[in-house]
Amino acid sequence: MGDDGSKKAKTNYACAGERHYEDASFLHGDGRLPNADHLFGLAVECLMKALLLRFGGAGGVSMRDSGGSESGRLWWDDPQAQNQNKKRKPLGHINEMRQALPLLLDGRPGPALTEALTRVSEDFEEWRVDERYADGTHLDAVLFSRRQEAATLVQELHLHVQFTGKLP
Repeated sequence: MGDDGSKKAKTNYACAGERHYEDASFLHGDGRLPNADHLFGLAVECLMKALLLRFGGAGGVSMRDSGGSESGRLWWDDPQAQNQNKKRKPLGHINEMRQALPLLLDGRPGPALTEALTRVSEDFEEWRVDERYADGTHLDAVLFSRRQEAATLVQELHLHVQFTGKLP
């Protein structure tokens, strides 16, 4: 418990991702597309972070920040970083973390994994968490449909890992 008697929420990307995916699906069925799109993005972000945390250790993915301290967020060693002092970077929102996704392919040429990562990279390139403040008129129906499909691929990928313990 915190100093004020409240419980501090522990980061659990897998649970958060599943919850966001279920809520997005519900909102989609209710015709509330802008909020569904937002939650599909958060679902993909969380589920991909869960997979990176589980399988991205070779790329330095962990909950340790650049100083080596435990953190409430995910970090990785960016091989593209010019400055070795700033090589360790936080993995932000889905459009910001796309460059780390190939870590999941390391030695795994499975078509289901490749398709999911390709779709996430393409369909969420322009997704922004700040769209939650928008009026919703910006949402493109075709892109929304693609994002929903990509989120479903990621959710199925995550379920596969839950059942088998490995990536396809």
